[in-house]
Amino acid sequence: MTFLILSILTGIFALITILGYSKLVWWFTILDFFRLQYAAIATILIFLTVFFAFYPLAIINLVVAGFNLYRIRHFFPRKPHKPTQDCNKTIFSVNAYKDNSDPEELRKIIKITDPKILLILEMTEHLEKKLINEFSNYAYRLQTPVRDGFSICLMSKVPLIDTKITFHGKSDTPLMHATAKINGKDYQLYSAHPKPALNKEWSIERHSYFAEIEEIIADKKDLPIIIMGDFNSVPWEKHFTQFLKKTNLKSTIKDQGYKVTWPVYFPLMGIPMDHILISPDQTYSNLQVGPYVGSDHFPLSINL
Repeated sequence: MTFLILSILTGIFALITILGYSKLVWWFTILDFFRLQYAAIATILIFLTVFFAFYPLAIINLVVAGFNLYRIRHFFPRKPHKPTQDCNKTIFSVNAYKDNSDPEELRKIIKITDPKILLILEMTEHLEKKLINEFSNYAYRLQTPVRDGFSICLMSKVPLIDTKITFHGKSDTPLMHATAKINGKDYQLYSAHPKPALNKEWSIERHSYFAEIEEIIADKKDLPIIIMGDFNSVPWEKHFTQFLKKTNLKSTIKDQGYKVTWPVYFPLMGIPMDHILISPDQTYSNLQVGPYVGSDHFPLSINL
């Protein structure tokens, strides 16, 4: 009975590992999200199968763990840093969640970090009222409705020029464009929030969104670029790595360790869904994920 149970579990996670690479069915994409979790379960199965002397199963689980860890190999710590909350930040991006349960926590962290550029996804009228004092510090704003009664809002303490909003995919999902001078240097800013892969149509739209905006960003080479937001994608997905390659951008979480930004309420299934991407010749410091701000997402912030 023990052998049968361990064999079934081994088979399930070996199959999930393989299907996560497949594009035959739209929801196989979701299987690619949880590579660290598969590796952790496979490691537990290695110990169990060795303990019970089921060595062939142990070898299979070793291979499964190795495949999944290789998939996320760029998101282990290689450049240790010690982020602090009690300092000003350049960039702060958060999906604030339209049903935010504790906007007071978000207000506190915005006040502490006092970012020059602030991106709020899933902005609502309720949230606007609760954070009106903090938002009043930002003289420049670009905002547009997205869906489900919320909006995406880019705020800045420095002038936003050449502002533009383009719409992509069947649902006209927005991409916000602006240019801003930060620390004496001009940057092209973009803020994005593609649909999550919750059904076949949205999964297709998510990929088409990336395909469309990568053409826009790839053409902009005269100034360094920052694109931020809730990308509803993990950074090892094929469409995401292709997006980075075609736009010549780098992820600020690469080599910084496995950064969980969602879901806050179920950390064992945590994955990096939120991103700040920058031009490869730009340097940054003090990458910070969190703290809890009443959302199902953690905020992400950096200093340039």
